Amino acid sequence: MKDLTHDDAENLWKTFDYNGNGILSLAEIDRAIIQSFPQYASRKPVIMRAYKATDASKDGFVDRKEFGRLMSYLENYDRFYTQFQKLDKDGDHRVDFAEFSKGWKSLGLDGDSARSTFDQIDKNKGGYVLFDEFCAALASKKMTK
Repeated sequence: MKDLTHDDAENLWKTFDYNGNGILSLAEIDRAIIQSFPQYASRKPVIMRAYKATDASKDGFVDRKEFGRLMSYLENYDRFYTQFQKLDKDGDHRVDFAEFSKGWKSLGLDGDSARSTFDQIDKNKGGYVLFDEFCAALASKKMTK
């Protein structure tokens, strides 16, 4: 997606904005992503995170100016999702400390120890790192890779 020409980006926008109103709802984004990028069909958390990160105004819509950011976030969060899944050994969509401590060095996370890094990422102090917390940590430059 990074190497889209201007014409490709315009055509992709038209695919997403199929009703032509100049803004994208989550439903439009979801439909168009699955249609245009079927590899994301089973990665709903990636779509949701990218949408929420793009909607800086919190009005529930992505406009044309934000569209490039949406495409960039999709790629980044897809990469984060792959990393998250590698940590989530039991597949419960959350990473406990035992899972985290086994893989955190391979992620290149900054921090003195697995415990302190885990505690810093676990914003809600639930004892698990959730995908949204993981994304926030990676997006805020707590990763060196």
